[in-house]
Amino acid sequence: MSHDAAPRSAAMLRAAIQSVRSSGGQVVPEPEAKAVLRDFGIAVPYGHAGNDVLATAAGLDEPLVLKAVSPTLVHKSDAGGVRVGLRAAELPATAQQMSEELAEHGHRIERFLVEEMAAAGQEVAVGAVRTPGLGWTVMVGLGGVFIEVLADVAFGVAPLTSQQVRAMLRELQGMPLLEGARGAEPLDVDALVALVVRLAGADGLLAAMPDEVTEIDLNPVIVSTSGAVAVDARFVVGGADTAGERPARTAPATTDFSALFDPQTVAVLGASATKSNVANMFIKNLVAGGYAGRILPIHPSADTVEGLPATSSLGHVDGVVDYAFVALPAASVTPALSVEGANVRFAQVISSGFAEIEDGVQLEADLVTTMRSRGIRLLGPNCLGTHSSRARLGFIPDAPFEPGRVAVISQSGGLSVDILRLGSARGVAFHSVTSIGNGADVTAAELVQHFLDDPEIQVVGLYLESLDNARAVLDVLQERADTKPVVLLAGGRTDEGSRAATTHTGALTGNHRLWPALARQAGMVLADSLEDFLNVLLAFDSFDLSDGPWNHDVVLFGNGGGASVLAADALARRGLATPRLPEETIAALDSLGLPPGCGLVNPIDTPAGTLAVRGGAVTEDILTAVLSSSDPAYVITHLNVGIIQRNLAHRFGDVTGTIIDSIARTRDKFDSGTRHLLVLKGDGKPDIDEEIRGYARRASEWGIPAFPEFEDAAIAARALLDHHDFTARKATS
Repeated sequence: MSHDAAPRSAAMLRAAIQSVRSSGGQVVPEPEAKAVLRDFGIAVPYGHAGNDVLATAAGLDEPLVLKAVSPTLVHKSDAGGVRVGLRAAELPATAQQMSEELAEHGHRIERFLVEEMAAAGQEVAVGAVRTPGLGWTVMVGLGGVFIEVLADVAFGVAPLTSQQVRAMLRELQGMPLLEGARGAEPLDVDALVALVVRLAGADGLLAAMPDEVTEIDLNPVIVSTSGAVAVDARFVVGGADTAGERPARTAPATTDFSALFDPQTVAVLGASATKSNVANMFIKNLVAGGYAGRILPIHPSADTVEGLPATSSLGHVDGVVDYAFVALPAASVTPALSVEGANVRFAQVISSGFAEIEDGVQLEADLVTTMRSRGIRLLGPNCLGTHSSRARLGFIPDAPFEPGRVAVISQSGGLSVDILRLGSARGVAFHSVTSIGNGADVTAAELVQHFLDDPEIQVVGLYLESLDNARAVLDVLQERADTKPVVLLAGGRTDEGSRAATTHTGALTGNHRLWPALARQAGMVLADSLEDFLNVLLAFDSFDLSDGPWNHDVVLFGNGGGASVLAADALARRGLATPRLPEETIAALDSLGLPPGCGLVNPIDTPAGTLAVRGGAVTEDILTAVLSSSDPAYVITHLNVGIIQRNLAHRFGDVTGTIIDSIARTRDKFDSGTRHLLVLKGDGKPDIDEEIRGYARRASEWGIPAFPEFEDAAIAARALLDHHDFTARKATS
C-alpha cells in the first residue's frame, strides 16, 4: 500500500459509513469498498460506477458485469441486483429492467457498477468478523456448494502470516480443487494466500478498519491459474461501539510466580473456630499432606483454629505471607486483604459472588484495583485453590504429591479436582494445578508464560471456557521462537453462537470453529474430552521430545488378530500408518521359531500362548528383530490382560509384568528414539481392573505410558507428531 493510500482509504470509508448510517443501510457501497481493497493491494475487477451505464462502460473489455448500488441491498445476487456476461449494448435495457424489479421490492438504485468479468477459476470465500474477546476472526472456504451446503471452511485469528493462511487452507476438504485435482492445472494458491495476508496480516486492511465496520465478505474471490481477484466486496456497518474488539486490559508488571508454587507462609482467611467449612478443610489438607511451611489461620476473635494459633488480621502477621487462601463472603474480601500492614504476595479468593453474577461485577473490579494498588496478585475469585506437589500444597483431601513436570491451569474449580484425581490414576505426575476461576487479575496467559520459562516443567495443560483467555494465550505462544507442548481442553465448544447471516463469514462463525482455529494457530493440541486431555498430557510427559524418528509409521504388537485390526483402524483415523515390515524384519521374526498362528508382517499378531514363551521374555526377541531393521515412530504393544492373567499366570508366572520389563529393556538397548506405548485391555471385572492399574504404574516407572483403549493411544501418538510438525514449521518460518 502506498503512503497516500491509507489516509485516502480512511477518508473514503468515513464518508461512506456516514452515508450508510444516514440512509439506514448496513453495507458500504461496493465501489468504495473495492477502492479500499485496491489501495491495500487486493486485486478487484477493473470497472467504474455511475448512472450512465454506457458511459461507465467506456474503455472496459467485454463481457461485462452490471451491479446495482443501493444502501438497502445486502445480498445483491439473491435480490436480482447482478447480471453477468453482458455486452455494452445490452447495459441500458438491463439496467432499466433491474431498476424496475428492485423497485418492486422496495430498493432504490443510486447508481450502477460496471466491471470486466474476472477470468474463470475456482470460487473462494474470504471474510472476517469482529468477535468478542478475539478481535477479527478470518474465514477461508471454497465457494458454491462447498460453503452453502458442506460449510467447508477454516478460521484463523488476525493478524495472520502466510504460513498460518496455508495451514487454514490445508484444513479444507476441497483444497485438491485448488491444487489441480484429477489432472487439472493447479490454480494460483500463492496469490490467494497473498490476498488473505493483505486483508488480515499485521499491516493488512483489518488493522486499519474503523470500529464501525464489523464484518467483511469477499465472496467470491476467483482463483485462477494466474491470480486471485475479489469480484464482490461487502463491508458491513454495525454499531458505533467496539463490542467485537478484545477488551482492553491493564497488564501488571511482570510477576515471579515462584512463591505461589513454593510458599513458605500460608495464611487462611475464613476458617471457623466452631465448625468446618472450606477454609477449615484447606487447613486440614495442608496438615495431612505434610506441608512444611508456616500455616496462619486469620480469625478476628479466636485464639486457635484447627489446633493452630490464629492471628486477628493480616496486618498483624509477622513477615511476608506468600499465599493467602481466602474463603470469606464476597463483600468482606477486599477489606480483609487491604488492612494496614498486610504484606501478601498472592491471594487466592475462593469466594463466589463476583463478576460471574451481575451484582458482583463492580465488586470484582474494586477488588482488582485495590489489590494492584497494594502489590498483591490475585487468583480467582470463584475458584478452588492451587495445588503444588513440591510444596505439598493441596486443596483436596489425599492430594497426589508425586513431583512431576505437568502444570495445569483451569478456569473451572471442580474440573481441577477431576484433573488431579483422574490424572494421577492415569499416571500423570503434576508440578501444579492452578484453579483461576474468573481470572480477574492473574490470567491463564501469565501462568503459561511462567511455565514455559520454568525448566522443571515439560508440558502445560489448559482448561479454558472463554475465548478471550485463549486469545491471550495465543499471543504468548506466537511471541516465542520455540515452545513446550500445550494441551487445551475447551469448554463450550458446541455453542455455535453464530450471527445472523449478513455475511457467510458471520453466519458460519461459532465456538465450534473458533476453538480449533485458536489451537491450530497457537500450536496447541486440542483435546475433545477430559480423558483425551489426560492421555495426551501423559504422553507428552513420558518422552524426550527431541528424540526421533518423526515419521507416521507404527508397529503394532500384541495378542488378538481382531484387536490388531481395530488398532490399525484407530491409527488410520488419526493419519498414522501400519506399513508392512521390511522383508529382512519378517525373516528375522520367522527365524525365532514362534508357535503357529502368529502374523509377522505388521501388525504382529501373537496368540496369548506365544506371549507366554519364556514367561513373556520372548517379547524382547520380537522387538529386537523389529528395531534391528526398521525405524518406526512408535511401537504400540496391546495386551488383553484379562486373558493373560486368567489363562496363563498360574502356569507361566507374571507374563504381563515380564512383557512390560522386556519392552523397556529393548527400548534402552536400541535407544533409537522410537517411542513405546502400551494398551492394557481388561475384561470388565474389578480384579483385572485393579491389576491393570498396577501394571500401568509399573509401565509408568519405566517411562512407558499405558492407555485403556487403542483410540487413546492413537490420539496421544498423533498429538506428539502434530506438536513436532508445528515446532518444525515454526523454526523455519
